[in-house]
Amino acid sequence: MSTAVDRLEEDKTARRRALEVASFIVEAPAGAGKTELLTQRYLRLLAVVEYPEEVLALTFTNKAATEMRDRILGGLELAACGKVPDEEHKQLTFELAQQVLARDDELAWGLLGHPGRLRITTLYALCASLARQMPYLSRFGAQPGVAEDAEAHYATAARRTLEMLELATPDAEVVAQALAFLDNNAGRLEKLLVSMLGRRDQWVDHATRIENGALKTEIEAGFAALIERDLAGANALFDARIKSLLMPLARFAAANAPEVLAAISDWNSPLTAAIADLPRWQALAGLLLTGSGSLRKTVDRRIGFPADKAFADQKKAMLDLLAGLRDIGGLENALAILLKLPRPELSDAEWATVECFSRLLRLAAGQLWLVFQEAGEVDFIEIAARASLALGDEESPTDLALALDYRIRHLLVDEFQDTSPRQVESLITRLTRGWVPGDGRTLFVVGDPMQSIYRFRKADVGLFLRVRERGIGDIRPGHLRLFRNNRSFPGIVDWVNTAFPGIFPAADSPEAGAVRYAESAPTRPPRADSAVFVHPVIERAGSDSAADEARRVLEIIRNARAAAPEGRIAVLVRARSHLEAIVGEIRRNAPELRFQAVDIEGLDGRQHVQDLLTLFRALHHRADRVHWLALLRAPWCGLLLADLHALAADDRQRTIWQLMQDDDLVARLSDDGRQRLTHLRDVLQLAFAGRGRQHPRRWLEGVWLMLDGPRCLDTPEALQDVEAFFALVDDLAAARSLNPETLAAHAAELYAPADPLGDAVQMMTIHKSKGLEFETVILPGLHRATSGNESSLLLWDEVAGADGHEHLLVAPMKQKGAGNGEPTAYDYLRKLEAERAAHENERLLYVAATRAIRCLHLVGVAVADKDDGLKPPAAGTLLRLLWPGVAQAVFAAALADGLTPETAVAGIDPARFVPPLVRLAAVAVPAALRVIPGSARASANPLEADAGESALSLDAAVGTLVHRCLELIARDGLARWSCERVMTLVPAYRRRLVQDGHDNAAAAEGAAVVAAALCRTLDSSAGRWVLAGREGAAAEQAWSSRLVEDGATLTVNHVIDRIFVADGCRWIIDYKTVQAAAEVSPGLLQAKAEEYRPQLERYAGLFAADSLPLRMAIFFPIQGILVELPRK
Repeated sequence: MSTAVDRLEEDKTARRRALEVASFIVEAPAGAGKTELLTQRYLRLLAVVEYPEEVLALTFTNKAATEMRDRILGGLELAACGKVPDEEHKQLTFELAQQVLARDDELAWGLLGHPGRLRITTLYALCASLARQMPYLSRFGAQPGVAEDAEAHYATAARRTLEMLELATPDAEVVAQALAFLDNNAGRLEKLLVSMLGRRDQWVDHATRIENGALKTEIEAGFAALIERDLAGANALFDARIKSLLMPLARFAAANAPEVLAAISDWNSPLTAAIADLPRWQALAGLLLTGSGSLRKTVDRRIGFPADKAFADQKKAMLDLLAGLRDIGGLENALAILLKLPRPELSDAEWATVECFSRLLRLAAGQLWLVFQEAGEVDFIEIAARASLALGDEESPTDLALALDYRIRHLLVDEFQDTSPRQVESLITRLTRGWVPGDGRTLFVVGDPMQSIYRFRKADVGLFLRVRERGIGDIRPGHLRLFRNNRSFPGIVDWVNTAFPGIFPAADSPEAGAVRYAESAPTRPPRADSAVFVHPVIERAGSDSAADEARRVLEIIRNARAAAPEGRIAVLVRARSHLEAIVGEIRRNAPELRFQAVDIEGLDGRQHVQDLLTLFRALHHRADRVHWLALLRAPWCGLLLADLHALAADDRQRTIWQLMQDDDLVARLSDDGRQRLTHLRDVLQLAFAGRGRQHPRRWLEGVWLMLDGPRCLDTPEALQDVEAFFALVDDLAAARSLNPETLAAHAAELYAPADPLGDAVQMMTIHKSKGLEFETVILPGLHRATSGNESSLLLWDEVAGADGHEHLLVAPMKQKGAGNGEPTAYDYLRKLEAERAAHENERLLYVAATRAIRCLHLVGVAVADKDDGLKPPAAGTLLRLLWPGVAQAVFAAALADGLTPETAVAGIDPARFVPPLVRLAAVAVPAALRVIPGSARASANPLEADAGESALSLDAAVGTLVHRCLELIARDGLARWSCERVMTLVPAYRRRLVQDGHDNAAAAEGAAVVAAALCRTLDSSAGRWVLAGREGAAAEQAWSSRLVEDGATLTVNHVIDRIFVADGCRWIIDYKTVQAAAEVSPGLLQAKAEEYRPQLERYAGLFAADSLPLRMAIFFPIQGILVELPRK
């Protein structure tokens, strides 16, 4: 108890110091109340500044910024009312708020009336604001939107980068070299580029420096610095006496086994941690360790100790020395590390690969910028980079930077352990540029390195540790540590204080991302029912451990709710997939239990969403046989297998759509199958007639409605899933990234909405739970690991050398089949990343455990082996961390007691289960839509009449694609299009035609026609005149009109290709891709244009009431000729 009291006194002292007007870095453990401290600090600073805008607070989330702002305003309002709170810490906030109000009155700020003067914002919002204030320097111009998920843009940029292979430029050679390195596996290279673009803030600045040969020396110096640290770790374990005993024995062994120990044959002076001694250290490690990495228990001639009696003394001396070395803790691990160290120098081949990949990444980054410009949106990495440009550098700060330097006098940063190097370097360092101790300006950063769990967002806990030791720029903040835990009862806090010192490393290491444990002191009184419980599940042969664990979790939830009905319960896991069995168990056996699953239940696993994906894929690519067959089995058609076989089994050359047009084949189906297939065919023919002429969502949703999709849904709630799917189609279409792969990938990220009445039981990932607290926390899946580190084209890192300066590290991935098995720089950086990931797992467990207020339940599965023992948990699992000090004894006792979970009730046998065919009893166009085929029709535009077999015409597909491209050119503006750009898009045109069901040869031919037509258009005066921006200009504009025919009123739909006002006249222009020679007689085209006069006259009729004169024309893109049709 005395220790806890002492810690609370230290905490109180630290909190008092934190209110001094000086710079500090504060470590605040879980439950320490850091938001209250930040609020008090902000109020303290407001009371001494001239303007409230001089105090800037940065948070990571809008929620945190809102909470801090609300607390400050709440404190000011409470002080204005004069109502003193009861709690001691709130009384301090009250006093500080009174001082601020006094300052407010003195300087007439009017804070309560103008709360916008409080500068509390997120890092992202600040970056966006900086970029917006300097549009020229940030290169944004108008402020772009921010992509919620930019991976689709990364994928587009990666594909365009690879398509540069077909250009006759030096860049094509770079792409070719990169492909050759990966055995021409373009798919893998594309995925690697997508991954690299998603973390380009780590390399984009360095990639531009790679071609400078001097950088190679810096990189090798960085590797040497890291390697020397490992050597120093081993060197510290050998005292002078051991080294003196080892040297003669090592020379003896090397003389007898020179092929493996030559490096220590002349070892006459103690080894040092210098890189020059690396070969000797590795030879020494090989002498002392077995192949499995343990200290030798015997020695023989293979390592230089022959069995001859003459050498018995040396052999005995070596064995005695090895016995003594076993008492040195950590020696085996330190020596094993030495064997995996590479030489610090990169070979010529490795450096050539680095240069090639660096150039490739720069090309990909350039393509990404073009993609961003086209989409009108960027990612946060780009926002941060442009904010950095807006601030300038140290030698030439911008006017904005100078203005901020004048205005900002106090900077507060929350959750500092989650910052990335880029955020610190490009933002925080630049905002505090020129600040020195004693000038009245302060930096105050708060965080908990033990809660740094966002490496996937580029967070680097080593930054916190380095700033704590060395500061930022010229600022050397004082170090304060808080100890108070206001959240958890002593039963939780004491367990955490006991368990985690053995889980966390003994010392901090910024390079390895290692953080030692710092204890907390509870402020709540003890409670008898507050404790940590371990629930072992033993997996034996034939058991279903996932189901056993799910039943155990459900039991814990029921017991917790019975014990504390008002207490909130959280089930926390590392990955969403770890909750699937638990959610399924509750759905089956406790449907009355309401719960909230935050981003857990994926919509893409629900059948109605799968059917929509099938519909999209089939319509998108008529040669996609699998999805067309699935389309015929979907509920809106529901062909029996016999009918499916009759239609498709004997012909694998034609597409399913082509087979559906074969009346002889259709006649072979049953009466029911024929009626169902004919209905589907009629709906799809109508759909294909309007393809490319409607918004993608409207088109797809229209097909689904015509197929009576709503009647195929099993519950009313499923309509919400469908709406979410179509909204996704909307978003992807707006981002110009709508394709089957992207749609499927994003659909996998759609989740069922949380139950609004399930707040008492919440299920989420540990990352989602950060900052939250619950009466009871359940941690299942402790035995489950997550995916490991992915490969990268290049690995980048930075390390501080002995001189304190940061050194860049870079290494290329290993080529398949290359190398001689020796460690490489790439292996070394991967090992370093794996070490950081392992340390983050420790912190992840800490975050999960410290969400609990009263009870913590640990649930995991251990596998019983054939010898009636337990297999150790897999590396990388949370159970492995808990195993030695917490879990092993409990699991062993459960195994000894023979405890087995309750056997589940026998259910469905998956091996014998045959799913029933779910389908509509009768298929037909819904009654509300049946009027459309007879009363609504497309105007006589051959492109719209592209139905049935004619839809497969290459000419029609080329025409549709040319129309779409001309629409894009008109929308983007001529300045952004050239023939050169068109030629880079030929592979994309070819893919589109393949998706339309054409073979590769036909698609290549069609793509060439499209490119020729677009180039001809862009090079012709008529084409540029048609596409130029003008008053009232529109492309592919949809219109509807009424027509009375045989006494019935019909709706006629029109799509006008191009309309605008020029020279006081309204022009109506239609495009026609006449497949004739580029050079044809004007008379032929005039006659061809006359064939379309009725169509243009109908278009003109839409503007009968228009006061402007009307002029009509046909534009022939392939020929680049405009033919006007005079009005009659």
